[in-house]
Amino acid sequence: MKCKYLFLLTVVILASCGKGYELDEAQFNEESIKFNTEKTLGVAIDPEQTWCDIVNGSITIKADADLEDIVKVQILTESPFGNDEAAILNSVECKKGDIVTLTYEAPGITTELVSACVSSKGVYYIKVFQVGESNLSFTSSANAGTRGVSDDYPALIVLGGSIPSFNAQRAQTSLSSDYGNVMVKENVNNSGKNFYYDLWNNDSWLKDRLWSHKTVTGGNWSVVDGFICKSVSNSGDLSTLKSIITTYLRKTGGDNTTNGGSKANNWQYIAQGNAYFRVNNSYLISNGGPTTLIPIQMNTTEGHYNTIYYYYFNPNNIPAGMSEVDYIKTLPKYKAIPGTKGDANCSRKTEYLLPYYGDGNPSEDMIAEIAIPRGYKIGFLNRKNFENKGNISNCATACTYGDGRLNFEVNHLVGHYFSAIDKTVSQEITCNTPSGNKEKRSGLTPSGMQLESPRIGFFSANNHTYMCFEDGADCNFCDMIIEVCQGTEIIEDTMVPDDVKGASYLMCFEDRPAQADYDMNDVVVFATRVDNKHITVGLAACGAADDVYIMGIPGGKFLNGREIHDIFGIAKGSYANTKVNGSIRESAPKETIETILSLEDFLRSIYIENRTTGKTISMPGTGKSPYAIIVPDKFKYPREGVSIKVAYPGFLEWVQNKNASRNWYQFAEDSEKIFPNLFK
Repeated sequence: MKCKYLFLLTVVILASCGKGYELDEAQFNEESIKFNTEKTLGVAIDPEQTWCDIVNGSITIKADADLEDIVKVQILTESPFGNDEAAILNSVECKKGDIVTLTYEAPGITTELVSACVSSKGVYYIKVFQVGESNLSFTSSANAGTRGVSDDYPALIVLGGSIPSFNAQRAQTSLSSDYGNVMVKENVNNSGKNFYYDLWNNDSWLKDRLWSHKTVTGGNWSVVDGFICKSVSNSGDLSTLKSIITTYLRKTGGDNTTNGGSKANNWQYIAQGNAYFRVNNSYLISNGGPTTLIPIQMNTTEGHYNTIYYYYFNPNNIPAGMSEVDYIKTLPKYKAIPGTKGDANCSRKTEYLLPYYGDGNPSEDMIAEIAIPRGYKIGFLNRKNFENKGNISNCATACTYGDGRLNFEVNHLVGHYFSAIDKTVSQEITCNTPSGNKEKRSGLTPSGMQLESPRIGFFSANNHTYMCFEDGADCNFCDMIIEVCQGTEIIEDTMVPDDVKGASYLMCFEDRPAQADYDMNDVVVFATRVDNKHITVGLAACGAADDVYIMGIPGGKFLNGREIHDIFGIAKGSYANTKVNGSIRESAPKETIETILSLEDFLRSIYIENRTTGKTISMPGTGKSPYAIIVPDKFKYPREGVSIKVAYPGFLEWVQNKNASRNWYQFAEDSEKIFPNLFK
């Protein structure tokens, strides 16, 4: 997974010091501190190490994004669409057309950030910029997409021939079989058991046919392998587009993975129809103009087996007494976009046109109209011809739909599609021979699909609509990403992200530097940037047994000068938020302070007094021992008694060289060695 942009948080480690002590390093026995550090960490410290890796910058932004109105401009760590890891580095109120300058502080590994205009309704419009850029305008170049790419269209489009879908083939085989069912191998390589399905043993799929386009004239369009297409000269803002896609639908990682592997399980986004995905059985609505699509990303190793088809219908034309599902099965489906193999890069190279062949049964050489009528529903399916053999006994060969009701039969196929089904779903099927034993199988994915789940979803961002596909056995829904350029209504009601949190850092202290175990949780303080005038500071953890006071908070009134156990409301000598079975405080004591200080300077002002030992502990000088460090808040500090070098192996590399392993805090050795972040 890509490197995260993390928030600034301060973790303060409690050290007790007599009230009124001067901040004087002479109070420490530097020799004993150094001896303890070398003994505990076992490596030499980079003499240039400052224990805080932050990049500072500023950028002037013109608030001219394509929004109805604009009430504020922000700088964020990542795209905020569907992404709870995005954080605000700075924010300022303004109106549309204003020019504002914002400063920012981000982790040292950061190379790019996200600017955003926000409307009064909370709608975001974003643009990526590189760290070090000084000026930005949202209209200075094409943004995440270029809706309305084509302004010239073919003068003539002629329909080609058709083939039966895989559903139609399975229905025909089932109806013509003496046994009335279809045999499918368990594994994609045609090995394993034979399973027999009677799901297609009816005539509802028999008329399901897939059509190609034959010829096209005019408008620089051509027909290639049955698709109507032309080259795109405007590639758009691919950096912003990639940021949107990779945070919306991560390919790997996350809290949920498929079958215990590395593939991210994004199914819940689709299933729950949250603020970003449209719940309408995955249909788009025509606006009466020509409909065109552009492939953005084909990040699947099996993409060359895929072919995307489209269909359309007027809901008012469904015959009385006929269900919508059975009606859709009879509709002709037309070639839209070919799949390609395994390209993780974003690009905009080819545009595809989806013409209209009327509402009746089509025939070869029929002449098309350019636009699908206004108000018609437009649906999509993916034909996966595994190994290009058209073998319906292969469990990976199927036609899957955005309308999940049409996936009921396919989602039963053990060995491929059924693998993505939820573990609570089971089926009993005949194996080995049609008259053989019954065998019960359950889905393999926690929080997985249901038997009528869609395999195509839609989401929107920056006034654009995108389709995302799940072509196989996992649930990441990022196998293919397609931009809907024009011809459909924009999904405006799904463009509002959840509340985005402010960026934070942790400052972690050891309260006894000469005896430190370097679990870095004795005192943990966080500081969060609210806007260009305010910072929120709070206490995240107390892992000190000593009498320790927080001091030096610039402008602080609530936390400053208070003992950390008293702040948490726990007994002296006890801990908070360092032991899993210990005291847990999910509501952090905090206050918001008006200040002109940078977040780094604000944090470096904070120190602790250990009044048990009579010592004051502040941010260490350059090259000194790390009895206090400042880390982005994605850092989950070690549990009580676990050394940071054990919890985070990359830490020692950073200790020795401040330019090495700068993202060490992202990679914990073991979740059992770290404390979960309670204050995201």
